[in-house]
Amino acid sequence: MIAPIHPKRHRTPLLIAGPYAEAIAPLLKEMEMTLKVVPGETGKAAAIKMIRSVMIKGMEALTLECFLAAERAGLVDEVAVSMQNNYPTLDFGKLADYNIERMASHGERRAAEMEESCATLRELGIDPAMTEGTVKRQREMGRIGRIEAVRTTLHDGHDAMLKAISTAKGKA
Repeated sequence: MIAPIHPKRHRTPLLIAGPYAEAIAPLLKEMEMTLKVVPGETGKAAAIKMIRSVMIKGMEALTLECFLAAERAGLVDEVAVSMQNNYPTLDFGKLADYNIERMASHGERRAAEMEESCATLRELGIDPAMTEGTVKRQREMGRIGRIEAVRTTLHDGHDAMLKAISTAKGKA
C-alpha cells in the first residue's frame, strides 16, 4: 500500500511484485483494487515502499520541525510565505495540516516502518542518518499525539496543532 487506507479503502494504490504478481493482478482488479505490477523478483514492491518512505515520512518530520520552530518564534505565516518563493506550487499551510496530523495520528507505526527503511538503506550501502532522525521524530509525535489536548486539535489546522504540540513538548 502506498497511500493512506482511508478514504479509498480497498482502492488504495498497491504495488505487487514476484513470480505470481501478473497472475493475481486480474483477480485483484476484478475486486476493484488499484494496483501496479512491479517487474522483477519478490521484494521489489516492498523496496519501493521502503525507499519512498524515506522522502514521504522525512518530509513530515521536517515539516513538523520547521513549523514548530516557526510557531515558537511567532513566525508561522512568515516562514510559510518565504518557502513559497522556492516551491510556488506547494501550499505549505495545507502541507503542514496534513503532515502534522499524520504524524500525531500514526507516528509510532510510521516510526516502525522507518526503522525498516533504515535497514533497507543499510542493505544498499547508505548511512540512514536523516532517516534515523525521522524515526525519532515520528515516534515522539506518535506519543504526543495520544495526549488529549493534542488529539482534540488534529482537525483544527496547523496553528491549533502546533500550539498544543508545543505545550505538550514543554511538559515532556
